Amino acid sequence: MPNLEEDLEYNRRYKEVLHIFNVSLKNNKGLETVKSFIKAVIEYYDYAIELYFKKLYENKKIDEIPDSPIKRYKKIIEITKDKELEESLKYYKLLKLALNADAKIINEYRKSMVIKFRTMGGEEFEINIKMLKDITESVKKFSKIINKYI
Repeated sequence: MPNLEEDLEYNRRYKEVLHIFNVSLKNNKGLETVKSFIKAVIEYYDYAIELYFKKLYENKKIDEIPDSPIKRYKKIIEITKDKELEESLKYYKLLKLALNADAKIINEYRKSMVIKFRTMGGEEFEINIKMLKDITESVKKFSKIINKYI
């Protein structure tokens, strides 16, 4: 298995997250752009975590790869016991909820934009521009940490 710097799909997904935040969200703070960002972040995390488990499986350190992204998320935290890794994944569950929740945007196209989400279970939460920046920083941190494991 090639290392992460050589994995084209990994690099494409990582660059997509950074591009959406640094370019698309700067130019268009619309709801669809935010949803694209959230989807890109989740896909990036899922892909990187799956690569980690494929490496463990190939090296015969695990018998099977967990079958769902949320199980892989929980298992990587359990296996590594890495607090930095866990911290860099702190938005993962929230973003998974946001992806499938109803969303309403307030102050669209402004720096004070807030997206209000409501899950099917009635849970409500908000994501603002600062939080999107924090998520991007978490992705960057995760990228450095996961490189140690793959």
